[in-house]
Amino acid sequence: MGISHEYHSTHGRRRRSKAGTGLRLAGVIAAILLLSLAITAILENGEKQSEAAQQSPAAGTAANILAPLPMQGDTGASTADSTAGEGSGTADAAVTLEQFGPARQAAGAYQVKAYDSSVIRQPSCGQVDLSYFTDAALLGDSLTVGFSDYSINLGGALICGYTGVGPDAIVNRSAVKSSVRGSEVAMDVLTAAQPKKLYVLLGTNTLTTLGAADRFLAYYGQMLDQLRQALPGCVIYVQSIPPVRPQAAAEKPGLASDVLRSVNEQLAKLAADKGCVYLDLWEAFADENGNLKEMLAAPDGVHFSAGNGYGAWVTYLRNHAKYSASNSWTMGSAYSAE
Repeated sequence: MGISHEYHSTHGRRRRSKAGTGLRLAGVIAAILLLSLAITAILENGEKQSEAAQQSPAAGTAANILAPLPMQGDTGASTADSTAGEGSGTADAAVTLEQFGPARQAAGAYQVKAYDSSVIRQPSCGQVDLSYFTDAALLGDSLTVGFSDYSINLGGALICGYTGVGPDAIVNRSAVKSSVRGSEVAMDVLTAAQPKKLYVLLGTNTLTTLGAADRFLAYYGQMLDQLRQALPGCVIYVQSIPPVRPQAAAEKPGLASDVLRSVNEQLAKLAADKGCVYLDLWEAFADENGNLKEMLAAPDGVHFSAGNGYGAWVTYLRNHAKYSASNSWTMGSAYSAE
């Protein structure tokens, strides 16, 4: 009896021990499963949040970006103009992204502006020798005719100046009159000459009345396309329409300062679209009020004086050539090897 009782007691303890071990093992397994489920849920939630963050732009990111950030040129016309005392002084600052990017900023807080003429214009870039213009040509109206009439030295450049013409005459291949060569078709003369640089200045004759800008710009764009096709490899410089004196603007409202500034802004963008170099002549010719400087003006208030006016023009062209290591730099200029 004693042995039997002891056997049963020992056997019972063993069964209870096995049962306890099984319960503990089951508890561990259950805990592992719960932990695995929790980790899976956390990872899935994190992936959803990451996907949502990728799909939604961060607040504070500039919307409606119209143009890339500028790589050269002034950051605003007003600063440059106040320093030089020559520009229009009305252009807005160029692309500015102050403290750009934090996601905590309110959406739409930043605006990126398209290029304007203060960014597109060719900056001053050393000074080239007059020999730089040996293989150049100038295409324009009566302002360009002055180079021939006043025998202005521009390194032997071909002068294609025609009184009273606009871009429509060039596009339509109209017969025009050169004061040097007589009647000719401008596009034929340029095609035969194949200049390496072409300076275009048209608009003063075309824009004398209000409402002429759209037609002028449409023809100007066609003209640039034709010139690009006829002169492969040629660097085409588009010059802004220069300002006039107040009395001239009163007689010809299409040449008023604010009208010309608006047209020149569109001309700058057109030049950029066509792969041309834009030259802002207002830097040299405009006073603080956006009028042609009196000392540079001819008596009619539209054309340039033979001495100061054309001298300022030649100097500006020499200082704003597109950079090339092969340019004939003036001795002592920024890029001169002398």
